This record gives sequence, C-alpha cells and structure tokens, in this order.
Amino acid sequence: MTSTAISAQGSKFFIDTAVKGAAQPTWTQVKNVKSYSGFDGSATEIDITDLDSEAKEKRLGLMDNGSFSMDVNVNMADPGQAALKVAQKASSLESFKLQYPDGTADAFSASVKSFPIAGSTDGVITSTIALTVSGAVKPVAAGA
Repeated sequence: MTSTAISAQGSKFFIDTAVKGAAQPTWTQVKNVKSYSGFDGSATEIDITDLDSEAKEKRLGLMDNGSFSMDVNVNMADPGQAALKVAQKASSLESFKLQYPDGTADAFSASVKSFPIAGSTDGVITSTIALTVSGAVKPVAAGA
C-alpha cells in the first residue's frame, strides 16, 4: 500500500475545564464523538488596486478560521459534553484541542454556537455541535 493517509479513527476532542486563569489547562475529553469537520474559514481579500495598476491587485488579510462541528451520540453524564453545554449557556470563549491519531494536535479558542438534539425510533439521541472559532488554530504537542 502506498497511501500515506491518516485514519481518523482514534482522534480525540478535548475542552479545557480548568478554572479560568489557571496556569495549566485541564483537558477533558468529549466522549461519543462520531465525526468532525472544521477550520473551514478563509482569509479576507484586500483590494490594493491603485491608478497605476494594470489590473486588479489583491493581498490577503487576516485568516478567519471559521467554524468547527462534531457529530456526537448525546450523553449529558459525560463531563466533556456537559462542559460544552455549560459553555453554550454562558456564551463563553473556551479552549479546545483536537488530537489526531498520529500524535499531532491543534488547539484553538471557540464559542459553542449550538448544541441541538435529534432522536428517532430505533435510534439514539444525537447532536451536531457547532463551534465558532476565534483566533488562530495552533499546532501543539498531543500531550500538552
């Protein structure tokens, strides 16, 4: 096999549940995550065209890291999911970490925009939790 693709199986998502202002984060895993997607933003385009330009000239502005979402099987007894719900109700900016199976990780700040629930016959309660990313997404050591 020649593929260098990384399996998503084994990815872990964490929320920092340390008291605000704590020197070190307390990473609490959000359990029952089935899938995730995100960091879907883009940089703004700044028009720098002037009267000497022969065509439109542009420069990229600040990066907007967009949003992040995850599909979960809901269990409010899970400390990670409960912390997400508390953050949603508080409209607070929280710290998060997405750890990949290869040992790398990304850390970012975000607010919990929505935490809807859905249920059906012969099914479990699920949610697609939406986060709004604020600031940079930074690579960190998985154990950090």
